[in-house]
Amino acid sequence: MRVTGAVVVIAVLDGGSGADLARRFTAAGAAGVLIADQRVGVAEDLAAELDRPGCPVVGVGGDVRRPSDVAALVDTTEKHLGPIDLFCVAGPDGERIVSLADLPDHLGLERLAELVALVGEAIAEVVLPQPRAAVQDAASAA
Repeated sequence: MRVTGAVVVIAVLDGGSGADLARRFTAAGAAGVLIADQRVGVAEDLAAELDRPGCPVVGVGGDVRRPSDVAALVDTTEKHLGPIDLFCVAGPDGERIVSLADLPDHLGLERLAELVALVGEAIAEVVLPQPRAAVQDAASAA
């Protein structure tokens, strides 16, 4: 996986942290990093800390479990940093990095749909499924 010169998106899920990933990518020579976090202000604060000449870092709010938020992250990243090379998901049980080099640029909306599917797979890998009883207990407590 080539990091030098890459544009990277880091999407943070509940219980995850993108700070270590962001620090590793900026130190490894990424061309730009966008950090998206569900918690208000967390991504923006981290971006302000890591932003530097040669590797701009942008922080935004977002929930990559929503396809509309994935589309917004793609638009924001491409507007501010350029085409995305690596899309990372940081969850409570680890992190998953998806290389977008294999997705043809000419697919348009199909490319976005494929990205949403890849992000969904990444989320499944970094968020362990809860036992069915725990899910039912949480639903009845609400």
